Amino acid sequence: MVTPCYNASATLAETIASVAGQTYPHLEHIVVDDCSTDASWELVSQHQDRVRGLRLTENRGAAFARNRGVELARGDYLVFLDADDLMGSEAVAALVAAVRDRPRSVGYCGWRRWREARGQWQAMPAEIPPLQPDQDPLRGWLENVWVPPCAILWRRDSYEITGGWDERLSLNDDGDLMMRALAKGVRLVRAEGGESYYREHHGSRLTVSNDVTSEPKFRSRVRSYRNLMDELIRQDRLTEYAEPLGVLFHQLAEFAFREGYPASARECTTLGHQLVGPRAVSRSWVGRWLTRALGMERKERVLNRLARWGIGGRKRRKALHLRDLHAGTQAPPVPPDPRVQTRCAQPGA
Repeated sequence: MVTPCYNASATLAETIASVAGQTYPHLEHIVVDDCSTDASWELVSQHQDRVRGLRLTENRGAAFARNRGVELARGDYLVFLDADDLMGSEAVAALVAAVRDRPRSVGYCGWRRWREARGQWQAMPAEIPPLQPDQDPLRGWLENVWVPPCAILWRRDSYEITGGWDERLSLNDDGDLMMRALAKGVRLVRAEGGESYYREHHGSRLTVSNDVTSEPKFRSRVRSYRNLMDELIRQDRLTEYAEPLGVLFHQLAEFAFREGYPASARECTTLGHQLVGPRAVSRSWVGRWLTRALGMERKERVLNRLARWGIGGRKRRKALHLRDLHAGTQAPPVPPDPRVQTRCAQPGA
């Protein structure tokens, strides 16, 4: 069990307790403190009977911390449990049973969101469609199926196939790891029992201090999908996943135009066109109509202008407010990959 930790003193003790309460008897819990400035390391020190701690000398991010934790881990199985998530007492036992006799596999169990409501933390529905038994798991991951790390157990042989966590990423690093594993033939196995809890901090997606919509975080997301493209190109399988990847890049482009990252948005638009041609991917029919009439960039510019005038959805207005607060943080774009055009160009749809 590897837990990366950065300024998580409010939740870390509860996470440690959830590991200590597992019915599976052979557990090693490694907590890697990513140079926290709060009382996190003091908590690790107080729980030396339950955890093995490592304190980094500088803040390097969760992916770096997880890789250092794996280097210390001695077991045949790995779980990456964030410092604010929880595992039900039967989770590890059920996950191990699912993959014990299945080489090159990864186990996952049921999970729910752990959300604060009326002053209490409660388990809520996952709100993400589960993976269907006959569904291609890699395609599912590209089409909005997702399982958080707290509900996933890796056989060490399966993990080592991936090469580890990409330390350049700050968002979707868990998706990147899973997609690269699935692309390399690792099987995903559903455990027959167990449940984990993914903590959802109120408003965490729309705050200045922890803004997952900032351009550096967006660039990390784009890079994670380019990592997958690189792997599929190496295997000469990119055309197999051109449709979901192309639609996804168009969706990322729409998001980036809305958030005010035009260079990143145009890169994603180019990749989307190379993979599947032009697409109108807005959720509403009005948005799709406007995309076809004006183009995605002009459509988002018009809708943002209307939102600044008080016309439009509350979510867009709040996002614009955050954009103003985060002005000047844009990262340089990564150029489109010319290999995609030669392999996946398709007529417009």
